[in-house]
Amino acid sequence: MLKNYILIAWRNLHKNHLFSSINIIGLALSMSVCMIVLIRIIDSFSYDNFHADSNRIYRIISEVENGEGNKWLFASSPLPLAATLEQESQMIGEVTQLYPAVNDIVKDGAREFHVNGTFAQPSFFTLFRFRLLYGNEQTALTQPNSIVLSQVTSEKFYGDANPVGKLLTLDKLGIFQITGVIKSPQSKSHIAYDVFASASSIAALEKSGVLPDKSNSWNSFEQGYTYVKIKNDSRSALINSLNRISADINKDPSSGSVRLQLQSLSSITPGASDIYNDIGRGPSRGSLMAEAGIVFIILLAACFNYTNLSIARALTRGKEVGIRKLSGAQRWQIFAQYIIEAIMIALFALCIANVVLAFILEYKPFNDGYEMVPAVTISLQLLAVFIGFSVFAGMMAGALPAWILSSFKPTRVLKNIGSERLMGNLSLRKVLMVFQFSLSLVILVFLSAFYHQFDYIAKADPGFNREHIVLIPVGENKKVVASALERVSGVKRIAFTSDAFGKNATGTLRGSVERNDPQPVNMNFYYGDGTLVNVMGLELIAGVNLDSSATASQNILMNEKTTRALGFKTPATAVGATIYLNDSLRVTITGVVNDFYDQGYGNSIKPVVIRNLPDGFNYLALEIEPSAQHSIVPRLEEEWKRIHPDHAFAYSWLDKKMEEWNDQSAEVSLLGFLGFMTVAIASMGLLGLVVYTVETRRKEISVRKIIGASVHQIVSLLSGGFVKLLMISGIIALPIGFGLSQLFLMNFANRVSFGLIEISLCFGLLLLIGLITILSQTYTASQENPSRNLRSE
Repeated sequence: MLKNYILIAWRNLHKNHLFSSINIIGLALSMSVCMIVLIRIIDSFSYDNFHADSNRIYRIISEVENGEGNKWLFASSPLPLAATLEQESQMIGEVTQLYPAVNDIVKDGAREFHVNGTFAQPSFFTLFRFRLLYGNEQTALTQPNSIVLSQVTSEKFYGDANPVGKLLTLDKLGIFQITGVIKSPQSKSHIAYDVFASASSIAALEKSGVLPDKSNSWNSFEQGYTYVKIKNDSRSALINSLNRISADINKDPSSGSVRLQLQSLSSITPGASDIYNDIGRGPSRGSLMAEAGIVFIILLAACFNYTNLSIARALTRGKEVGIRKLSGAQRWQIFAQYIIEAIMIALFALCIANVVLAFILEYKPFNDGYEMVPAVTISLQLLAVFIGFSVFAGMMAGALPAWILSSFKPTRVLKNIGSERLMGNLSLRKVLMVFQFSLSLVILVFLSAFYHQFDYIAKADPGFNREHIVLIPVGENKKVVASALERVSGVKRIAFTSDAFGKNATGTLRGSVERNDPQPVNMNFYYGDGTLVNVMGLELIAGVNLDSSATASQNILMNEKTTRALGFKTPATAVGATIYLNDSLRVTITGVVNDFYDQGYGNSIKPVVIRNLPDGFNYLALEIEPSAQHSIVPRLEEEWKRIHPDHAFAYSWLDKKMEEWNDQSAEVSLLGFLGFMTVAIASMGLLGLVVYTVETRRKEISVRKIIGASVHQIVSLLSGGFVKLLMISGIIALPIGFGLSQLFLMNFANRVSFGLIEISLCFGLLLLIGLITILSQTYTASQENPSRNLRSE
């Protein structure tokens, strides 16, 4: 029987190749996006699946409540917690802690790289199943100043060679000896650091002042990440123990409290979107659900095409059903036949969708600093998931037509089932078509708002100079390098800075006029010398600039926003005043500069302070003469090599960096692909309906032409109903698209003007596509010779 069903389905697909092609291409386009999301979901749930007894591994997280009753959930926990839990041997098998305070420049001879790392205990290798490619897991992290590299970091420095025993210099932390290389795990992990330094190094670093003294502070809940592997049936006992520890911490609840909780390893990635300070890189559960919801709607649009065209062909298929029923076929048999036909179409669509997916996986058009489409190998398991998904899509697309067709009675076989009424006076086919075009228009409007907003941000004036500025990272011999580069022909001015303006500040701190102010002002801060103001084109509104004297670190510049936030009436009244940074450092305000968008034009102006602290200088900012911009780099590199012959020369233009920061080409490409796909699906569905309408009304058209109807009248007759549906789609979609666009634009402090003209252009584009689709068929039909269609009469 199954063979017979497949044979009949194949004959029908081959016989009605136009409708079959429309359904297959529409499903293929939507399924390609669904397959991307399936890959992302499978990839997200593959994190940390290689650890032994992963069901018994937990991370301890902190629920922090301030004195006003506001609560936040942090993925981190206090640093002394691990030592305390090590005493709970009756319930805990292993405990380890990560202290990610290694953010440094690492050097080995001529090679140097910036690394993001953590301090780790020897128990890290017994609790987790990270394995060493080189070195001994039991001793790799036991000695002070020992360090373990990730395989990727090791290959950057040493290629395939064994680096164990070699020395690495960390700019801030000192010299460390390599004792191991972690083999890249078989799947992803939320613990993904470049280097792992021994936790036994922390005490000496804190004593010397290199690291802040936080190892014994229970107020360090933002610093460490504590993991435990519990013994069987001891989870409840551990929770009780954490509650006791929390009670001991919170002896003064008026100033806030910290409550320790357990988070299973499997729930870290994908995890909750409301957890702060997380080190995981995977998407949240909420974002995955949102993605799944969006692609499900897109898949529905393609399925509606199949439903629409199947119902449109119900009259011709109805005769087939009537004959089969008169021959004794049961309803479930007819239902099964049409479901199998839909599944065959979905499987054909899967083949085309795989071609689209292969292109996306190869060229990664939607990846831009963020892994929108994870790198995967199409395995048998993944292929089985895709086939199962295509079967589901086919069943979803074919269920309603199969149910309608199988319900036919031979006596009703000549009735047009497509005129069944839904939602008032609209037929089912009309409702589906309106839905498709409404969805397409909503996506077009949102895409237009998205593109206009980021184009507006990229071109706006941030309030500082970004043209002709070269940024060069510096480490040692900063002043020698600065003096040498300043003498290069074409260099106008040179300044030190901790970070480039435009995206992220060096850090944040709290400032107040009085010590221990209960409501301090949060400020972004930068380290820079007195020349930074001039190089970056800032305007000194009041006071004087920073100097380079020995006491310069006790002086700061601030922008106008900071003076207002601190309560000064004018910038001039702030000059000479003293304030406290983080309740401990007393500094003097020497000058006030104009407000500027240090974190991008899309964000509001933040309070900003600039402090002259040479130890914090990371970059040289060179203002270049415009005439020398295209020839300056080789001369700078030559001078750099004279001072640092073993160190690679690195540079970047500030305007180019800001373009990269504001570049949303990957997101625009993704939204554009979704927009193209939904419009294409809707247009193909419309094409199928128009073709069917023309086919069923050819004799009527011929009669009308014979009695004198003009081409214009016939085109209007055939097209009028479809144009009305396009207009209804616009009436429904434009307010929704405009509302979503406004919600999106509300995320930006400075927003582009987006209104009637922009949404009208979007509607005009969709209307034009619809009219071309309609008129291409109706005009052709109006030109046909009536005698051909009436010959059999």
